[in-house]
This record gives sequence, C-alpha cells and structure tokens, in this order.
Amino acid sequence: MPVPIPALTSSERQLLGHLALADFPHPDIEPESAAARGLDEDRLRADIEELRGTGQVTVVEGRLSITELGMVAYLAAEREALEATLADVSALADELQRRDPVSAVPHSLRQLAQGAWTLDQALAHLGRS
Repeated sequence: MPVPIPALTSSERQLLGHLALADFPHPDIEPESAAARGLDEDRLRADIEELRGTGQVTVVEGRLSITELGMVAYLAAEREALEATLADVSALADELQRRDPVSAVPHSLRQLAQGAWTLDQALAHLGRS
C-alpha cells in the first residue's frame, strides 16, 4: 500500500533541504546552528515538532536527522517546484511566440523546457534560424 506523501510548508521544505545535506544540532542544543543556516529559531522549533509528528524528522542525542519519508516528501516538493518553473518557461515561450511568430526562440525554449530537446539541440535549432 502506498504511503501518502505529506505536503510541506516552505519553511518545512527549507528545513528538510538542510537536513538532506547533513544532520545538525537541535536549536535547544545549539541555537546558533539555526541562525547559521538562515532559519528562524521559533519557526524552526514549530517545524521540528510538526515534522517529528509526521515521521519526517528524528531527534537523537540532540541532533536532527531526516527520515526516508522526510526525504521523499522533500524530493516531491522539489519536483513540484521544478515542474511549476518549467510550466512557467513554457508559458513564456507561448507568449514570445505570440509576439513574434517567426522567431525560433520560443520553439527552442519550449522544446528544451519540455525535455524534448537537449540544450545542444535547442542551440543548434537557433543556429539554423
């Protein structure tokens, strides 16, 4: 049975992103560790409690760690953000093509954003135009 992937707030995603790179001390143990990572200490405490409750973060001997579920949730959130960015790039290509229907730029940009072409293919198409 598939495990549901929890949705993340932006601050939870940021915390999990840091933990995906390396464990670090709980802010109760080393408050400066939060500041060094650009994390708000109060928000961090609330996020830790929420993520512990959903099984995405553990605290062992004063150190925060990401769990497998936390990593899956983090990577899913990253994927969703990248998909949204690529959709925006495609929308920009549509608008560029509407403004200049003879330009090769929008088609190349859209093909690249949709993964149909590599960067080299897109650049080659621009070079032929």
